[in-house]
Amino acid sequence: MRQTLREAFEHSLRLHASSPAIEFDGRQLTYAEIDRWSASMADNLRALGVAPGDVVAIYMRNRPEFLVLDVAVARIGAVKLPLNYMLPRSSVTHCLRKGAAKLLVTDTDLLDEASGAVQDLPNITIVGLAECASRTHAHLPTMCSLPAPGTAVPELPEFTSGEVGATSPAAVYFSGGTTGLPKGIVHNQASTLALHYAQLLEAEILQDERLLLMTPLAHAAGLFGQSALIRGATIVLTDGFDAEQTAKLLTSARITWTFLVPTMIYRLLDTLSEREVDLAIRTIVYGAAPISPARLEQALQIFGPVFIQLYGQTESPNWGTRLSKQDHDISRPHLLSSCGQASILAEVKVVDDDDAPQKSGRAGEICLRTPYLLDRYIGDPEATQEKFLGDWIRTGDIGMLDEDGYLYLLDRKSDMVISGGMNVYCREVEDILSTHPGIRVAAVIGIPHEDWGEAVHAVVVPAQSGLDPAELVEWTRGKLASYARPKTVELVELLPETPFGKVDKKALRAAHWSGREREIG
Repeated sequence: MRQTLREAFEHSLRLHASSPAIEFDGRQLTYAEIDRWSASMADNLRALGVAPGDVVAIYMRNRPEFLVLDVAVARIGAVKLPLNYMLPRSSVTHCLRKGAAKLLVTDTDLLDEASGAVQDLPNITIVGLAECASRTHAHLPTMCSLPAPGTAVPELPEFTSGEVGATSPAAVYFSGGTTGLPKGIVHNQASTLALHYAQLLEAEILQDERLLLMTPLAHAAGLFGQSALIRGATIVLTDGFDAEQTAKLLTSARITWTFLVPTMIYRLLDTLSEREVDLAIRTIVYGAAPISPARLEQALQIFGPVFIQLYGQTESPNWGTRLSKQDHDISRPHLLSSCGQASILAEVKVVDDDDAPQKSGRAGEICLRTPYLLDRYIGDPEATQEKFLGDWIRTGDIGMLDEDGYLYLLDRKSDMVISGGMNVYCREVEDILSTHPGIRVAAVIGIPHEDWGEAVHAVVVPAQSGLDPAELVEWTRGKLASYARPKTVELVELLPETPFGKVDKKALRAAHWSGREREIG
């Protein structure tokens, strides 16, 4: 049984040497080229003083170098700290400081941001890609470019006994930080490998797959990219998402697999709804945020039974539960509001405020037990202790299990609205609003109310002009309990999103709660 990422990557790199590994911007790299390049990068890192256990931050846009460096870090037993290029500079600084990064590897587009982020962190060395070696940045250490064919590849030393093993750290990920500063989450080698094996099974990633990855590689897409390289599949990489470009790629590049967040699905549906397309797609994995059941039905009509929904969190990535292709069944519409059953290596339970398991049909906090749980929060033993309930973790999400083990996600604890002493689950209200033909997407928050403490407020992106907020409030009568109905509706052109593709409810609430303390979140 392989115990480290290095072993898993090296097995695949040699087994699939002649196969295409990454396609990007008209360029194709084989597994043999990834092998040579990642070995050279690993040797480059060692020359810069990186030893097993040292933290290497990767801060760049979507490009092949990100994935190759990912492999290189694993090959020397260092620890990856991926940083989303959409993060504000202050968050980048926080993550680098908290994660105790030794190196920060960046590209030309982000070099100025990277320099600003480390100006108060003298112990971090910035390393640029080979493209950064210009006259302006001649002082900057650089990472090697792809070696020419026939170039001697450095032999990487094997790990010495006890140096890197199953319990050694493999990666530091940072939470979305929607309720405060992001927490640094450590995963070890064994938990990371267990995630990849579960992911290959649950996400149905096959060796002949052509995976389209568009979301930031510092987030879920990077984990899918790692799994694909371990499996020997081909990654088709783009630097960001564009609905029209994606529609063309699905056909021209014969994409068989992709990962989308719900907002991407909505935009793609709007692009494809009026055209006929010849698709090779057989799997679309989605997650990161709840999806509107009404839009999901539309997606099934266009794409067919290709959807798999995942539910997890950074502390137990991606595969807590999954809603399978078979469960995406229009004849069983109630399942489309579910996030599925426990994944193959996961267990799920719902507990009450006293941590006692809830019966089916009763709401409580969702807890997960998987072999890919976090090892710890960096520098925060109290938060680590609070996160664990024995060998389970608390997710901070409110949900309910039915008699067949399907999980229904009701809300984040921090997002739940308490109005007049009654719990309002925003997901339920959002699902109802999504069935209105005049609504493209809606987000529900609690805003201050003198009598009830909080009132339900809906922020809506209209699908057409002329949507009347007062009429919309009236439309919810009879569809929701009186305390759960929106009392006010705000029309906007776009909903703010976090760098991780989720609706930023913290930003939505900010204007309403300025100068006030909110009891939840």
